[in-house]
Amino acid sequence: RWVPTFVKDSFWAGMFSTQRSESMHAFFDGYVNSKTSLKQFVEQYENALRNMVEKENLADFNSFNSLIPCITHYDMEKQFQDVYTMAKFKEIQVELTGKMYCDLEKIKEDGSISEFKVSEHVKVGERQRLADFKVCFNEEEIEVKCNCRLFEFRGILCRHAIVVLLKNKIYLIPERYVLRRWRKDVK
Repeated sequence: RWVPTFVKDSFWAGMFSTQRSESMHAFFDGYVNSKTSLKQFVEQYENALRNMVEKENLADFNSFNSLIPCITHYDMEKQFQDVYTMAKFKEIQVELTGKMYCDLEKIKEDGSISEFKVSEHVKVGERQRLADFKVCFNEEEIEVKCNCRLFEFRGILCRHAIVVLLKNKIYLIPERYVLRRWRKDVK
C-alpha cells in the first residue's frame, strides 16, 4: 500500500502494480489452463485477442452513438460528454457530483497565483471526517494543481480542482486537461 505514494507523479491510468497481473489472468480466463498445449495456447490467444477487439469496437460504437445524460448544468460536463469515452465521462461525473462535499477557503494569494484549502467531507465506514487538500491556481495560465494528484495518477481533474476552477469562474476546462487518450475520436 505504500507504493502509490512513491509513484503518484507517474501516470498509470489508475492501475496498481498488482492489477497488471490480475488483468492478464482476466484476459486469459476461460481460454487457457495448466493443461493447455502450446498450439492450443496460440489458438486461444488469438481467440482472446479477437474477443477483446470486438468488445473495444462495441464500446467505441456505444461511445459514438449514445450519450450518458449530463447530471449538472456545468458547461465543463457537456465539454467532456462531447469528447470523452463513456467510461471516462462517468469518472468525470463522479468528480463533478463529489464537489458538493467540498468546502473551499482561499489561504494565500500572490499576484495571479492563489492557494486554496479544499476540505472534503468523506465517509469512512459509518463516520464522516474532513480531508484537507491544497489546490494551487494560476489565474494567468488557467492552471490548477491539487495535492491529491488525481490528474497525474488517473488523467482526470479531481473534484478539488474543479471546485477551485468554478469558484474562479472557469466554466470550460483548458485543453491541457482534456487528455487525448480518453477521447472517443482517437483510435
